[in-house]
Amino acid sequence: MSMRSLRVFLAGFLFLAATVISGGAAEDVGEAWLPLLDAKLSQWEPFLGVPGKGIEVPGHTPAKGKPIGLRDPTGVFTVKSVDGEPVLHVSGEILGGLTTLKSFENYHLRLQFRWGEKRWPPRARVPRDSGILYHCVGEHGAFGNAWMRSVEYQIQENDVGDFFPLCGSRADFPVKQVGSAWRYEPGAPLKRCIGRVMRGEAYHESPFGEWNTVELVVIGADSIHVLNRHVVNELRNIRYLENGRETPLKAGKLQLQSEYAEIEYRRVEIRPVKTFPKEFSPAKQP
Repeated sequence: MSMRSLRVFLAGFLFLAATVISGGAAEDVGEAWLPLLDAKLSQWEPFLGVPGKGIEVPGHTPAKGKPIGLRDPTGVFTVKSVDGEPVLHVSGEILGGLTTLKSFENYHLRLQFRWGEKRWPPRARVPRDSGILYHCVGEHGAFGNAWMRSVEYQIQENDVGDFFPLCGSRADFPVKQVGSAWRYEPGAPLKRCIGRVMRGEAYHESPFGEWNTVELVVIGADSIHVLNRHVVNELRNIRYLENGRETPLKAGKLQLQSEYAEIEYRRVEIRPVKTFPKEFSPAKQP
């Protein structure tokens, strides 16, 4: 076993020993990060939705509203080695998600992304779009025949860090009103929001083609969205509505979206935490 393999094994062992998946709370283990990305995507499974018009998929009989399912015959999600490290390439050609096999709670997720050139109809002439879905629960394809019930950390050109709800998810946010929309405002009174909440006004995305660092910290039913080391959104009391009742969302799988735009991810890693890192601590509410 190489030294790098040994480090990956030990990091994974420490993480899993400290975390009860879909059960009890995670414990801090210092700086032990568990890499989630490898050449074989061994910790993930693909799910693809309905192919667009003119897209031929081996083994898939075209039928209105029928998703491809838990396979990836056209290579929407592939891994290549760049300078000795795995880089996930997402073609974006078909709506879908790359989903972790395990669920997580009380964690700090960190990764980098950059955009590719390609865009696909019907979003070939609009801002490039993707996203990190977290607290993913229930069945594949529950939303748009492509994604699970979840909370979205939006990754879209000029909008990285926005919140979007999928299948009735919602939360409380410190926000200010901007026209008919809501924007994150640190220290503002909390407001219950069931639709999009825009990230803070400060602009912190890297130029096109350069890597951006995205971090997501989840403690119980609260979370923060971090972009290039800046907190850009803050969620409290995350929950979902079902049968007229609101149920807390505190754990779930992770999904990386394919959404009509070419994108790459690298250095995808996670560690358990019990509190928000001091540099990212959510603002105290009035």
